[in-house]
Amino acid sequence: MNLPLPKHVPLRTCVACGAKREQARLIRVVQGPEAGISIGASSRERGRGAYICPRRQCWEKGLKGTRLEHALRAKLTNENRAALLQYSSTLEDIDSNG
Repeated sequence: MNLPLPKHVPLRTCVACGAKREQARLIRVVQGPEAGISIGASSRERGRGAYICPRRQCWEKGLKGTRLEHALRAKLTNENRAALLQYSSTLEDIDSNG
């Protein structure tokens, strides 16, 4: 009996907490060629990307140090950091299993 093969689900790692999750469950941050930051960008958008869990704690941890900057291989400007902090304030605080 031939069972169908399970469909491949791409996994990505959160740059803040290191959790491996399905790509669709993480939020992508992209450093574009013009030094602009895109949040929630599709995987097709050009630029250096990093994935972060949709938890406020992960965003705070990623922005507190240099984890996000290291993943994007770029220094965040004050405007970009403020935009990311503003976006993170819209996220909910959920448990680590969420």
